[in-house]
Amino acid sequence: MMFNRMVIVLGLVFALTVPVQVPAQTATNDGTTLKQIIIFGRHSIRSSTVDLALLQPFAVDVYPPFDVATGCLTPRGVTAENLLGAYYSQYLSYEGLLTGNPRTDALASYFRSNSIERSWMTANAFGTGLIPSFPPPVHSFSVNPQVPDPVFDPIAAGVAKVDPNLAATQVQEIFNSGEALASAYSGDFSLIRSVLFDYPLGTQPPPPTPRYCPSGQTQTFCIDPTAISIPLTANTQNIKTGQVINVGALADTDGANDPFVMQYADGFPMDHVAWGRLPTSEPNCKPDLLSQTTRIVDAVFSIEVRTPYLSQVQSSNAASHILRTMQQAVTGSKVPGAFGVAGSRIVVVISSDTYVAGLAGLLNMHWQLPEYQPDYCAPGGALVFELRQSNRGYLVRVFYTAQSFDQLRYLTPLTLNYPPETIQLLVPGGSTSATDLDVNFAVFQKLMNNAIGRQYVENPRKEVPPEPLSGVTCQ
Repeated sequence: MMFNRMVIVLGLVFALTVPVQVPAQTATNDGTTLKQIIIFGRHSIRSSTVDLALLQPFAVDVYPPFDVATGCLTPRGVTAENLLGAYYSQYLSYEGLLTGNPRTDALASYFRSNSIERSWMTANAFGTGLIPSFPPPVHSFSVNPQVPDPVFDPIAAGVAKVDPNLAATQVQEIFNSGEALASAYSGDFSLIRSVLFDYPLGTQPPPPTPRYCPSGQTQTFCIDPTAISIPLTANTQNIKTGQVINVGALADTDGANDPFVMQYADGFPMDHVAWGRLPTSEPNCKPDLLSQTTRIVDAVFSIEVRTPYLSQVQSSNAASHILRTMQQAVTGSKVPGAFGVAGSRIVVVISSDTYVAGLAGLLNMHWQLPEYQPDYCAPGGALVFELRQSNRGYLVRVFYTAQSFDQLRYLTPLTLNYPPETIQLLVPGGSTSATDLDVNFAVFQKLMNNAIGRQYVENPRKEVPPEPLSGVTCQ
């Protein structure tokens, strides 16, 4: 089910299987008032998070360089997020959540990022698009040196204690074994391997004898990341959120493949995107093969953050903040452990795909957008929680929204008539109709409270939230 965001928000209810393309201006009022929006999103376009020199043994050709240092937001990533913020400026003005007074709107907004440069820069770019003349400050713990934020990484911050062996046992019960996963994802491994080692897909791979790969000024043996084992065992050192389980080949293959999505989104010439070995499909030139390669990162997240035990350990603290922030808007009074203040109507929280996937996993929410794989967290994509009021009380609508591959690549301006891709999400146990996915706020509270593990939540009265951060640079 594909919805224009304004169509959803203004209440046109359609069958789940029917695609809808209706201009925003033709929608009619649905009798609800948007009281608060919480955007829990991923950073925009960045460079590879792994030094390309370290990835080089995985490929026969040199990776084309990005214009910024490892793991930093690119200039086009800043522009793409600014465009997304500008879209929400239009949307929230239409909904009445923005007043048109920049100072008033900034005071009613709260921006938070985890302590990574690309997240802070993304939040800052979104805010600049949202309120150009008065962008709200971005709250974050120190980026350099990096200070773990308990909202996003409760394990590293010491808020949540994880039992890695228990986590590994549950993962093995769900996914069977590394051999089973290698078989299930064999087609995706084959596709990525053909790109890395430059041979036609569907033909026999190169002989198993060592091949020489470029690595700076030296020559090293190639390593096939898809041939590494998948242990599915517990990591024992340097454990942090999203890295409790040793997923072996899945992580290494994802690392070798990760630059390709960012190359496409960052506007690299097509012969530089995966060395030109992932041609777009006709007749619409869609990046279908590129999309298929991302099934590997989705597999990693299914194991690392979406399994029941790990999703509760790692995402309960973030979920508790989301819930308290809504409660704060309903009561109009400050709630300890909420984002912002009682008057915060617009809350923007930016981190990484790990944390977005984990929060979705806690409530067992799923999505499918055109061009992307199921549950894929696109650059700049976000879970969006809308708190609305009607004559029946408060209700919650949850969406997943993201710019399409081509909206990112071509830096397409977004409008109410040409919005980002958006789908309203089913919250299991929350809706009472197959065609109406709205959730009564009291029901949503109950679902959240049942999903959250209180032992993994920071005491809100002892929490010390970060102050606004400034002067963040790419290092």
